[in-house]
Amino acid sequence: MIGKSLDIGSSVIRFFSKNFYTLILFALVLVSAFSSIWLFYFEIVKDTNPLSSIPAHIVKTLFDAMVLMSPFFVVKRRGFVFIPLILLDVFCLSAVWYYRNYLDIIPFSSFLLYENLTPLLLESAFASARWIDCLAIVPTLMTGVLYKFVLQKKVQKERRRLWWPVIVILSVFVCFHIFLSVRDIKSKQYDSLTDRFVTFPNNILYFDLNGMCGYILYHAATSLLPQPELTEEETIRIQNYLDAYPRYADNIYSVNENKNLILIIVESLNSWVIGKSFCGEEITPCLNRIVNDSNSITAVHVLPQVKDGRSSDGQFMFNTGLLPLKSGAVATRYDDVDYYSIAKALRRRNYTAVNMTVDGNNYWNQAEISVAYGYDQNIDRLGGGTSVTDSVLMERAIEKIKVQKTPFFYQLITGTSHKPYNEPYRKTKLSGATEFPEEVRNYMEVIHYTDRCIGAFVDSLRSNGLYDNTVIAIASDHNQLLSPCGVPGYNDTEAAFIVANAGVKYTHTSVMGQIDIYPTLLDIMNCNDYAWKGLGYSILRTPVGSAAGWNGTVYGNEGDSLASRQIEAWDISEKIITKGYFSLK
Repeated sequence: MIGKSLDIGSSVIRFFSKNFYTLILFALVLVSAFSSIWLFYFEIVKDTNPLSSIPAHIVKTLFDAMVLMSPFFVVKRRGFVFIPLILLDVFCLSAVWYYRNYLDIIPFSSFLLYENLTPLLLESAFASARWIDCLAIVPTLMTGVLYKFVLQKKVQKERRRLWWPVIVILSVFVCFHIFLSVRDIKSKQYDSLTDRFVTFPNNILYFDLNGMCGYILYHAATSLLPQPELTEEETIRIQNYLDAYPRYADNIYSVNENKNLILIIVESLNSWVIGKSFCGEEITPCLNRIVNDSNSITAVHVLPQVKDGRSSDGQFMFNTGLLPLKSGAVATRYDDVDYYSIAKALRRRNYTAVNMTVDGNNYWNQAEISVAYGYDQNIDRLGGGTSVTDSVLMERAIEKIKVQKTPFFYQLITGTSHKPYNEPYRKTKLSGATEFPEEVRNYMEVIHYTDRCIGAFVDSLRSNGLYDNTVIAIASDHNQLLSPCGVPGYNDTEAAFIVANAGVKYTHTSVMGQIDIYPTLLDIMNCNDYAWKGLGYSILRTPVGSAAGWNGTVYGNEGDSLASRQIEAWDISEKIITKGYFSLK
């Protein structure tokens, strides 16, 4: 027995002596990987769930780092380990920056959208950087320097494939997670070993449960496995859900018969700015005039329901009446679906539909998704080589609209008011509102500019004799989280929906969702003979007082009779989009 122990001890000593510098490099790489994952955990998971156990995550992070870096042992060229290490650093840092803007983990599919990497987007990301983010960069840089100038030649002399450390690491990793599952079963939190790994409340809580490797494996499995088709039970459930919607085909706003429709989707418009003045300057004088007009619809408590697709999700809801995916962007994952849409509803009455955006066709896959929505023409960058300003968008739109055959439907997607807000955009008196943080003041300035562009556009419609025969809908693509601010009335969690020349005066004072905009537009435009009215409700017919977020949280009146259906709508929408429901109709 003693002899066997001595043999094992000798074997261990020989292993360490033969791979001394290799193990030193692995330890350095391990520290670097641990540092990046820990930044991810501390800045995202711990911020979301303060009760998350730090000791438990120290162990999880260590195991995750060991597993992710374990290929190091089976590649003779040890320097290749910096490839997965750098990829890990990029993911963790990107995820942290994404979270600071959107309060969720960046989906892996977003990394394939390299067309979206515009200077504006990069500037927005860098604006989210903090000193603590060095945890994802400095350790890797230091490890790289030490490898290049101290360890490289020595590690190369020890070059050999070592499979058993990988086997040991993976075995311990699996045993650790089995232990966690058994513990959860004993505490009656779950019923089986697999429940822990298939339970997906949201991205952040899943990471909290299963760590980085579990999170990666889950998304890899769900992305690569073929999407199952609708079962008969699911089809019946969807149909029963849709059958319970209010059924109507009457048109109560006949004054809008054959009027043109212009939908302006405003980037990052928080509704609190509407009606506000500071230092003698209105933030949104144009929108204020529309709100106060006797022929307008106003809703300033709109719950943003966008998810990973952000701006494209807002466009998706307004066009189709469906909710976005809980993971990934519809515009890039399901751009070949034959959606029912507002453009197709109007096309039945000989409308021409045109989409105009300040960005390129490849940004959020505008070219393909516009076809899916039924637009006859999609104009990106307005003929220019790069993104253009909102003023150019409005000027070019007027040029086309003046010669456009009526009736028409134009969708105009702005972009100047995109984050970051590092400096005032065309400075006005609003920059003197020192009760607000600098970022908020700069935000007010850029929204003031976009509002002025919209105002000039509306004035041009009037001067060209087009206004009286045109409904103009203005909607926020999503809200924009800004620096914390204690000024009364400040709220960066609500979006806006305003309609000029609507044929009716109506102010919606309670909460509604972005999903309710599509059926409301159908109602305004006398398209109620169109069979698909979406998963929301026309606020002109139904007393909507609540809206549901993707995680099941109800905003507004939690006791609203619609609340349970609003929650269920997320699951119904997901099945309709991903399982080919429309192809069955």
